[in-house]
Amino acid sequence: MKQMNAVAVITGSARNIGRATALQLANLGFHIVLHTRSDEANLNQTIALVRQTGVLCEGVTGQLDEQRTIDELAKAVKAMGICQVLVNNASVRKTKAFLETTLDDWHEVFRINCDAQFLCTQKFLPDMLNAGWGRVICLGGLSAHTGAIERAAVVTSKSSVPGLVRALAVEFADSQVTFNCVVPGHIEVERSKDAGARLKHPNFEGQNVPYGQPEDVARVISMLVGPDSGFITGQTIHVNGGAFLP
Repeated sequence: MKQMNAVAVITGSARNIGRATALQLANLGFHIVLHTRSDEANLNQTIALVRQTGVLCEGVTGQLDEQRTIDELAKAVKAMGICQVLVNNASVRKTKAFLETTLDDWHEVFRINCDAQFLCTQKFLPDMLNAGWGRVICLGGLSAHTGAIERAAVVTSKSSVPGLVRALAVEFADSQVTFNCVVPGHIEVERSKDAGARLKHPNFEGQNVPYGQPEDVARVISMLVGPDSGFITGQTIHVNGGAFLP
């Protein structure tokens, strides 16, 4: 089980699902390391909210495909204890027609949606293995399962996430470290200026599918971190109010 100085690292956690997850895990007693690419104002607000729960909390700003940012996250963890939970939440969802997408556009999306999950997991997994317990939760994307117009890079990159958790779940099956993918559906969130248009898909036209709240996703992540989830690994769990039924 988690140690007294257990730390949860949550990427892309200045607001929305990341903030809600930070508060859920803080209430479980984890110290928290937050991350944002550039949203320092919201990051500071989240730090203040998390500290009100009584745990330690620090934030790191920077690009997750840069070693400097990964090292800063590791430094923040070391000051508090050891990483026993990693939530790979950071992502980009740019909208662009496929025939207009350049290779640089493609790589930009993959560096965050794929490479950053690889880099963060590889960095913090040794802590979990040494402790004999850990949880890695990777956030997937609904469009990876439904397809989406003008989001080929996003759909393809997010499609890799279930594969990553399956591979790691098998490789580390006897380690007491679990790996799962959580896929949010339509969630009411504050959208960044470069997030692209809100996803519209012909499969959902006319459906009475409700929008969820960030806390709906955070509670599922909290469940996967909790003491009764040790036999759940390699799974893709959809939290979408019926928007997609695999």
